[in-house]
Amino acid sequence: MVNWPTVNRPKDLGGLGVLDLDKFGRALRVRWMWLEWHAENKPWAGLEIPCTEMDRLLFNASTTITIGNGKKTRFWHHAWLDGEAPRNLAPHLFELVQRKHKTVAQELANNSWISALQYKITNATQLEEFVSLWIRIQGVALNSEIEDTITWKWTPDDIYSARSAYRAQFIGSFRNFNTELIWRARTENKCKVFAWILIQDKVLTADILVRRGWPHQASCALCNGPIDTGQHLCLLCPFAQAVWSQVLSWENWSLSQ
Repeated sequence: MVNWPTVNRPKDLGGLGVLDLDKFGRALRVRWMWLEWHAENKPWAGLEIPCTEMDRLLFNASTTITIGNGKKTRFWHHAWLDGEAPRNLAPHLFELVQRKHKTVAQELANNSWISALQYKITNATQLEEFVSLWIRIQGVALNSEIEDTITWKWTPDDIYSARSAYRAQFIGSFRNFNTELIWRARTENKCKVFAWILIQDKVLTADILVRRGWPHQASCALCNGPIDTGQHLCLLCPFAQAVWSQVLSWENWSLSQ
């Protein structure tokens, strides 16, 4: 059968559109991080939110942060430094920090982030990350009169939506056939699904049985011609051609149309 990741893709990307619960759950959890910026009056504001490392990577890749006074942006977690989160730029330093949820304003005040690392750097890798991070931060200037802002990359209004967060996880997927020819056809869904499986070359015709080492007929059961394939079954077999010819005559169509 067709592999599950392909089945889970949206229909316009060559899949069946079956919801991927793992990706959908991630899209919903990302909402917690979005609400951190826009729901400061919530009872849970300031507490640890139930998000995984993958959730944070998706959130950082999906948002653009503009630094103002630095009071909303988390120094280590948010992608505010050249589009990257410091925890990803300096993962070994991040492990050394005890208070990981301070804001940019708090950490840059009197170089608090440097003080937090004092006497903790013990190897060359940590030192290299420290110098690299320090150089990047030198170009940051806070503006006390402007608040930090965040925008969502995947919607026209720059606001988070679960649909766009789900779709963003399929970026890089591609289709190898025109899906509209299947899903816009005026026929029953079972016919559309069969056509989709046929294009995936997963109908259990004789040639597929041969690949799996299963019992099969050496020739077409209808015309006694060559070994049965999906293309032969639906197009090349004389019996299939007779069926299509009859259908075309009913609709007053010709192959030239």
